[in-house]
Amino acid sequence: MAAAISAQAASQAAAAATAAALKVEYDSLTEYKKMVTDLLDDLTGSNADHKKLAHGTLPAGKLGHGFPEAEAMFKSYDTVITELQKLSKGLADQIEALGIAISTAGKGFGDVDDDTQRRMVAIAKDAEKHYVPERDPYLEEQRRLAASHGTGGNATGGSH
Repeated sequence: MAAAISAQAASQAAAAATAAALKVEYDSLTEYKKMVTDLLDDLTGSNADHKKLAHGTLPAGKLGHGFPEAEAMFKSYDTVITELQKLSKGLADQIEALGIAISTAGKGFGDVDDDTQRRMVAIAKDAEKHYVPERDPYLEEQRRLAASHGTGGNATGGSH
């Protein structure tokens, strides 16, 4: 009987320790989510917001007409603005997704409300659409490692 009581006490102590650890993790995630939300709020409406970047662009021909240097400069300018818009939107989406992931941690995707599931799927699809393997430092590192180990350097990254 004493062994059973001792085992029960040990089980309760372990459960209490697990609950305390989960509480610490929850508190840490809550603080982290607040930090992520603050970053997203800072980005939204700032000069780095992809919507604001679109409003401040130069119209075509503003740098001059009829000479290739002006046209090349405008093309470069337009490319930079377009890439900054993509970067800003991608960062905002990734920060939002991270916030959603933190707030739904431990629930499992099936237990998350439909609107949140749809938003996460939309963010994932948009990220997939804009994924450029040539710009992926992880994929490049995997190729280098494969080449250095003589496996032919045919790493594909698998998932993104």
